[in-house]
Amino acid sequence: MDETQACISIIKSLSGVHSAEEREAFLKWRKESESNNTYYQKVKELWNQPEKKATTFLGKFTPKKIKWFVVNQVIGNLIGFIIGLSVTHFFSHYVIEKRGVNNLFGLAGRKKVIVNDTPEWFQWTVSVIIGFIALEFVNYFIETKKHHVMWRFVKGITKK
Repeated sequence: MDETQACISIIKSLSGVHSAEEREAFLKWRKESESNNTYYQKVKELWNQPEKKATTFLGKFTPKKIKWFVVNQVIGNLIGFIIGLSVTHFFSHYVIEKRGVNNLFGLAGRKKVIVNDTPEWFQWTVSVIIGFIALEFVNYFIETKKHHVMWRFVKGITKK
C-alpha cells in the first residue's frame, strides 16, 4: 500500500466508513511493520484531539507575543542600522589639513578633514542594502531557532 492509499485508509478507519475488504487490507498494512502501526497511532492521537476554538483578536496579540515581536524587530533593526552606519564609515577617510592660507601656513593647529571618494547617494544606497541584508539575516536566524526547537520536540515524540 503506498502512502496516499495508507492515508486514505487511516482516515476511513478513524471515521468508521471502511468496507470489510478495506478493513482487512488496512489491518494487514498495520501488521506489516512497527512503523506503520506507530504512524497510525500518531494520526489517531491527532484525530481524537478536541477541536480548538478560534482565537479572538486579543487572544492572538497577548502582551507576551507583542513583547517577543518588538524584541525581535529591535534586535534585527538595531544590528541592520549599526552595520549600515559602519558601511558608510568605510567609504570615508580622514586626512590632516595641508599648510596654507586657511591655517596661517601651519601656525594655527591642523585639523582632520573628512574625504569622501564616493558620491553620497552611492554610500547611502550601499549602506541601506547591506543593513537590510543584515536585518533579514538576524530575523531569519531568530526564526530558525524556533524551528530547531519544534524539530527536537517532534523527534522526542517519535522516540517514545
